[in-house]
Amino acid sequence: MDKAPVDIWTISLVKPSPEHLSEDEIARANRFRFEEDRIRWIRARSALRLILSRYAGDEPSRLGFTLGAHGKPALLPVSHVEFNLSHAGDWALVAVTHGIPVGVDIERIRANVDMAPLLTRLGESNLPETTQQLYQMWTHREARAKAVGGALFDRPSENARAVNLNAPEGYTASVALVGYEPDVRYCGGGNR
Repeated sequence: MDKAPVDIWTISLVKPSPEHLSEDEIARANRFRFEEDRIRWIRARSALRLILSRYAGDEPSRLGFTLGAHGKPALLPVSHVEFNLSHAGDWALVAVTHGIPVGVDIERIRANVDMAPLLTRLGESNLPETTQQLYQMWTHREARAKAVGGALFDRPSENARAVNLNAPEGYTASVALVGYEPDVRYCGGGNR
């Protein structure tokens, strides 16, 4: 399978950053029950807008989005920029490609969450033994599902290929592309 480039941006959700939100996003942020969750969502969404503005050649506040059948966002007007966002705990990842469907997932490894039954429920077999490997398998599954724009409980298409990403300590992450093997390019932080 051919390789295709995918840019990966790592965002700290504990570091203060400028806000770039639409009125709808502000309203959504205000519906969060816990302040910490609200702040992290604002920082992740603002960083996404800032990063995408670099690719779309427009101001972060002027970007518009639409949602697919299972909630996968896309830029409006429809463009060549494909992207995906994932956040967990103190970190977020943004994956960006040119014209290739992409999915990304990051998860905080938690010793009190047994991933094996969750993966089995999704139809996964040949489960690895360590917690780290189980979380990695989960992020592969979720990144592939997000790349094809499908539901997590649907088995992702075989042409969605996932690879492991460098993740902060205590986290695991993967990125997937449809029809290509990901050629990962780390671009740094998106909340500068």
